[in-house]
Amino acid sequence: KNWVVSYLGNLIGAVGLAALVATSGALAAPSVATAKAMTVAKTSLSFMEAFTRGILCNWLVCMGVWLSTAAKDIGSKAIAIWFPVCAFVTMGFEHSVANMFFLPTGIFAGASVTWKSFFLNNLLPVTLGNAFAGAFLVAGFYALTYGTPGRRLSDLV
Repeated sequence: KNWVVSYLGNLIGAVGLAALVATSGALAAPSVATAKAMTVAKTSLSFMEAFTRGILCNWLVCMGVWLSTAAKDIGSKAIAIWFPVCAFVTMGFEHSVANMFFLPTGIFAGASVTWKSFFLNNLLPVTLGNAFAGAFLVAGFYALTYGTPGRRLSDLV
Protein backbone atom coordinates (compact mmCIF):
# COMPACT_ATOMS: atom_id res chain seq x y z
CA LYS A 1 0.00 0.00 0.00
CA ASN A 2 2.73 2.49 0.95
CA TRP A 3 4.69 1.71 -2.21
CA VAL A 4 1.64 2.33 -4.43
CA VAL A 5 0.77 5.62 -2.70
CA SER A 6 4.40 6.78 -2.91
CA TYR A 7 4.68 5.76 -6.58
CA LEU A 8 1.45 7.54 -7.58
CA GLY A 9 2.40 10.61 -5.56
CA ASN A 10 5.76 10.75 -7.33
CA LEU A 11 4.06 10.33 -10.70
CA ILE A 12 1.52 13.09 -10.07
CA GLY A 13 4.13 15.43 -8.63
CA ALA A 14 6.68 14.79 -11.38
CA VAL A 15 4.20 15.24 -14.24
CA GLY A 16 2.84 18.35 -12.52
CA LEU A 17 6.34 19.79 -12.18
CA ALA A 18 7.08 18.97 -15.82
CA ALA A 19 3.91 20.80 -16.83
CA LEU A 20 4.96 23.82 -14.75
CA VAL A 21 8.42 23.83 -16.33
CA ALA A 22 6.88 23.65 -19.81
CA THR A 23 4.39 26.41 -19.01
CA SER A 24 7.09 28.65 -17.52
CA GLY A 25 9.03 28.84 -20.76
CA ALA A 26 12.20 27.95 -18.85
CA LEU A 27 13.15 25.34 -21.42
CA ALA A 28 15.02 27.10 -24.19
CA ALA A 29 17.38 25.91 -26.91
CA PRO A 30 19.35 23.68 -26.63
CA SER A 31 17.44 22.30 -23.60
CA VAL A 32 14.25 21.73 -25.61
CA ALA A 33 16.09 19.69 -28.23
CA THR A 34 17.83 17.68 -25.52
CA ALA A 35 14.57 16.96 -23.67
CA LYS A 36 12.85 15.87 -26.87
CA ALA A 37 15.76 13.67 -28.03
CA MET A 38 16.08 12.03 -24.62
CA THR A 39 12.35 11.29 -24.52
CA VAL A 40 12.43 9.67 -27.96
CA ALA A 41 15.55 7.65 -27.12
CA LYS A 42 14.25 6.39 -23.77
CA THR A 43 10.90 5.31 -25.24
CA SER A 44 12.66 3.56 -28.15
CA LEU A 45 14.40 1.00 -25.93
CA SER A 46 13.22 -2.59 -26.10
CA PHE A 47 11.37 -3.91 -23.06
CA MET A 48 14.41 -5.97 -22.03
CA GLU A 49 16.83 -3.04 -22.47
CA ALA A 50 14.65 -0.77 -20.32
CA PHE A 51 14.10 -3.52 -17.72
CA THR A 52 17.84 -4.28 -17.50
CA ARG A 53 18.79 -0.60 -17.28
CA GLY A 54 16.20 -0.28 -14.52
CA ILE A 55 17.84 -3.14 -12.63
CA LEU A 56 21.31 -1.67 -12.99
CA CYS A 57 20.11 1.78 -11.96
CA ASN A 58 18.27 0.84 -8.82
CA TRP A 59 21.00 -1.57 -7.78
CA LEU A 60 23.32 1.44 -7.67
CA VAL A 61 20.74 3.70 -6.02
CA CYS A 62 19.98 1.14 -3.30
CA MET A 63 23.67 0.57 -2.68
CA GLY A 64 24.09 4.34 -2.33
CA VAL A 65 21.31 4.37 0.26
CA TRP A 66 22.92 1.45 2.13
CA LEU A 67 26.27 3.23 2.08
CA SER A 68 24.76 6.47 3.33
CA THR A 69 23.08 4.74 6.26
CA ALA A 70 26.52 3.60 7.43
CA ALA A 71 27.84 7.17 7.48
CA LYS A 72 27.63 9.18 10.68
CA ASP A 73 27.54 12.79 9.44
CA ILE A 74 25.69 14.57 6.65
CA GLY A 75 28.80 15.21 4.54
CA SER A 76 29.71 11.53 4.56
CA LYS A 77 26.12 10.58 3.73
CA ALA A 78 26.15 12.94 0.74
CA ILE A 79 29.44 11.55 -0.53
CA ALA A 80 28.27 7.95 -0.02
CA ILE A 81 25.20 8.42 -2.20
CA TRP A 82 26.84 10.80 -4.69
CA PHE A 83 29.03 8.28 -6.50
CA PRO A 84 26.41 5.56 -7.13
CA VAL A 85 23.90 8.16 -8.36
CA CYS A 86 26.51 9.79 -10.62
CA ALA A 87 27.40 6.34 -11.94
CA PHE A 88 23.82 5.49 -12.96
CA VAL A 89 23.32 8.86 -14.64
CA THR A 90 26.67 8.69 -16.47
CA MET A 91 26.06 5.13 -17.70
CA GLY A 92 22.57 5.95 -18.97
CA PHE A 93 20.66 3.61 -16.67
CA GLU A 94 16.94 4.15 -16.09
CA HIS A 95 15.20 5.28 -12.91
CA SER A 96 11.40 5.29 -12.93
CA VAL A 97 10.93 8.34 -10.70
CA ALA A 98 13.49 10.40 -12.63
CA ASN A 99 11.78 9.39 -15.88
CA MET A 100 8.41 10.48 -14.44
CA PHE A 101 9.75 14.03 -14.74
CA PHE A 102 12.15 13.95 -17.68
CA LEU A 103 9.96 12.14 -20.20
CA PRO A 104 6.81 14.23 -19.63
CA THR A 105 9.05 17.30 -19.92
CA GLY A 106 10.05 16.07 -23.38
CA ILE A 107 6.44 15.30 -24.29
CA PHE A 108 5.34 18.78 -23.20
CA ALA A 109 8.24 20.22 -25.22
CA GLY A 110 6.87 18.55 -28.35
CA ALA A 111 8.67 15.20 -28.60
CA SER A 112 6.90 12.85 -30.99
CA VAL A 113 6.12 10.40 -28.19
CA THR A 114 2.68 9.43 -26.94
CA TRP A 115 1.70 9.04 -23.29
CA LYS A 116 0.97 5.39 -24.05
CA SER A 117 4.52 4.94 -25.32
CA PHE A 118 5.88 6.67 -22.22
CA PHE A 119 3.97 4.33 -19.92
CA LEU A 120 4.36 1.04 -21.81
CA ASN A 121 7.78 1.41 -23.46
CA ASN A 122 9.60 3.05 -20.57
CA LEU A 123 7.85 3.50 -17.25
CA LEU A 124 6.51 -0.07 -16.97
CA PRO A 125 9.73 -1.99 -17.75
CA VAL A 126 11.92 0.48 -15.84
CA THR A 127 9.68 0.30 -12.77
CA LEU A 128 9.75 -3.50 -12.86
CA GLY A 129 13.54 -3.44 -13.17
CA ASN A 130 13.90 -0.93 -10.34
CA ALA A 131 11.64 -3.05 -8.10
CA PHE A 132 13.50 -6.26 -8.95
CA ALA A 133 16.87 -4.73 -8.09
CA GLY A 134 15.68 -3.24 -4.82
CA ALA A 135 13.76 -6.30 -3.65
CA PHE A 136 16.02 -9.12 -4.78
CA LEU A 137 19.51 -7.88 -5.58
CA VAL A 138 19.87 -5.65 -2.54
CA ALA A 139 17.29 -6.46 0.15
CA GLY A 140 17.01 -10.13 -0.81
CA PHE A 141 20.74 -10.79 -0.73
CA TYR A 142 21.07 -8.76 2.45
CA ALA A 143 18.38 -10.91 4.10
CA LEU A 144 20.06 -14.09 2.85
CA THR A 145 23.40 -12.96 4.19
CA TYR A 146 22.37 -11.48 7.52
CA GLY A 147 18.90 -12.94 8.08
CA THR A 148 15.67 -11.11 8.54
CA PRO A 149 15.08 -8.83 11.53
CA GLY A 150 14.74 -10.91 14.66
CA ARG A 151 15.90 -14.10 12.94
CA ARG A 152 19.32 -15.32 12.02
CA LEU A 153 19.95 -17.09 8.74
CA SER A 154 21.23 -20.12 10.63
CA ASP A 155 17.75 -20.45 12.21
CA LEU A 156 16.20 -20.76 8.76
CA VAL A 157 18.56 -23.38 7.36
